[in-house]
Amino acid sequence: MSIPAYRIITDDLLRAITDGRLKPGDRIASIRELSAQYHVSQITVLRVFKELVLAGKIVRREGTGYYVKENGPVEKKGNTLILACRSPRPIPEDDSFILSLTEGIQTRTLEEGFNLFVPRTIATVRMPVIDAAHMESLLRDLQEVPHPAGIILDMLYPDEMIAKYILPNLDGLPCVIAGRRSRLPVRTVSLPFEKCADDAAMLALKSGAKEFFIYEQGSNPWGGNHILCSRLREQLIRNGIPSKMIHCREKILMSPQRDSELIAELGEKILGSKHKILVFSSSDYFSKVIMVRLHESCRFGSRASLITFGGFEFIRKYDPPVTSLVPNARRIGVLAVEQILKNDMAAYSADLMTDYKIELNGTL
Repeated sequence: MSIPAYRIITDDLLRAITDGRLKPGDRIASIRELSAQYHVSQITVLRVFKELVLAGKIVRREGTGYYVKENGPVEKKGNTLILACRSPRPIPEDDSFILSLTEGIQTRTLEEGFNLFVPRTIATVRMPVIDAAHMESLLRDLQEVPHPAGIILDMLYPDEMIAKYILPNLDGLPCVIAGRRSRLPVRTVSLPFEKCADDAAMLALKSGAKEFFIYEQGSNPWGGNHILCSRLREQLIRNGIPSKMIHCREKILMSPQRDSELIAELGEKILGSKHKILVFSSSDYFSKVIMVRLHESCRFGSRASLITFGGFEFIRKYDPPVTSLVPNARRIGVLAVEQILKNDMAAYSADLMTDYKIELNGTL
């Protein structure tokens, strides 16, 4: 089995530090230089630096790059945690994810006696695009913080924007993405999508269905939908379901026409089938479309079954409520704060997983 490129580079740098070729205070080659030297992407090199920073071997200095860590007194942390997450808005039938997330962040921050700074710019955080103007405005907001302890970023901020605007300006501050994984040298709190898929497969197999439709939302900000859907398919096959009986559909919620075609296909299949069909949607919003357009004729819970990922409030309002995998949004917020406030950062995992629950409702 071949060794991953990032591990080769990491081990090379560790040996150079251990044998003294790189001494405390020495500057390490830049991301661009190492990328060219090892013929890998800059994202791969960023992952190397992420591991070495968390291991306490190197430090980053604003505007100059990465250096071998010098032994010396531990710097006192700031007392203000920066929260760059979407501002909660009253959305009558959508979800309370951000409300629960920020409640967890606020509660844990106050318990630790820290201040919380909310940049004005977050009022403009919306899907699907966060542009350069927004990022530049966010950086100006961050300069107002006198004693920062770290920053928590909304999972809507894409890696390319974080790499370009946030990482060069952290100046050693811990940075956490709340809600998704990342290959960047930042800490993350996300979901164990592999376990979610295993639980979804267990429910699907117990439903008595003989045929399965899996709908994947590729643009979902959780960033784990492909893992969720592909592993679900693998688990069904591993448990004896023929691959020809599993239908995977991508690019949901991309266009009304595409969604209408998928819904029409699903309705025809359910109504024309002599056996039970199970539908898994990686998006509550697509499950909403399914329930609105098909439940009256397809009777989810009897003729067919439906499982969704998300657990937003509106999905519980249907008759019957939809069976859901529900992330613990409040816990994501708590863990994000703890990632920043943990004293021994070198011994603390860069990527934490939060919990979730299964809500068994009438569509199964």
